Amino acid sequence: MEKKIVTLDVSNLWTPYISNTLGTCVNKYALQTITDPDIHNIYDKALHLSKNFVQKITGIFQNENFPIPYGFTDEDVHLNAPRLFSDDFWLFYVHEMTIHGLIAYSLGITTSPRLDVRQFYSEAFKEATELFNTTLGMMQSKGLLERPPTIALPEKVEFAEKQSFIAGWFGNHRPLNAIEISSLYFNLQKSIMTKDLALGFRQTAQSKEIRSFIQQIIELAEEHISTFSSILQNDFISSSISWDTHITDSQIAPFSDKLMIYHCSFLLQTAMAYYGTALSGSMRRDLGLKYSAAIASDAKLAEDAANIMIANGWLEEPPHSVDRRELPE
Repeated sequence: MEKKIVTLDVSNLWTPYISNTLGTCVNKYALQTITDPDIHNIYDKALHLSKNFVQKITGIFQNENFPIPYGFTDEDVHLNAPRLFSDDFWLFYVHEMTIHGLIAYSLGITTSPRLDVRQFYSEAFKEATELFNTTLGMMQSKGLLERPPTIALPEKVEFAEKQSFIAGWFGNHRPLNAIEISSLYFNLQKSIMTKDLALGFRQTAQSKEIRSFIQQIIELAEEHISTFSSILQNDFISSSISWDTHITDSQIAPFSDKLMIYHCSFLLQTAMAYYGTALSGSMRRDLGLKYSAAIASDAKLAEDAANIMIANGWLEEPPHSVDRRELPE
């Protein structure tokens, strides 16, 4: 007999429930505008997965008499809205979002006590891996995947001999190592996707307040892109391409303001996690400083996003412990 659902299980199921209801809305709209049959087939698969994941999580919650989160519904997507993004951008988007899913699902496998929850995550990870491989292969075949940075292969094993190995705040610093290059490139890709998604959201958001906030997201993403690109270019390493031209001039919203600001908030939160990982693996002090600053700036905007959602009644609270200080004595 399965153990009762515990805090770790709730956390590991509540968040992907919300994310996959959002994904269902996005996938439905994308399918209405995509004309490339290969990319359309990918979104058919993505929609099937997001709906299936929501259904399975719902089943676990119902068996435990746990309240089903509200998440996002058909009210948050306008399927008749004109095309906002090109087919190629949608392929780039689903590829990047699948990476987010893979990281979250792998974490769920290792932190959930219950067997059925771990089985759900194992299946989700397997399905997301297949989708990742498909999108990666298609981007390569369509010439949309920029070649990642490369370095000359070392001829021998080397050990650091001077403290200057970790220097970088002032004066000259050593060249980037492979771990640092990978982290910079990974985070650069995420910032580019965030910026271009936000560009489309800004021009279609209904509320002036939401448009103003999303503009801050764009400016911050541009700042991060400039920072990461400059560091790579200073070591004569190429940076990523832009997707700015893959956004149409439509001003008709395909998504609710609630969905758009939540999506931006989600990307800010995941970025902070990625910067933290990059920070832990970067031994040059200047990189640590850059990542720390990026985390601080993203955290500020994430808090602003939460305040806007609270003010509009959009922020669904995750399950929480009893506030015993508020109980009558």
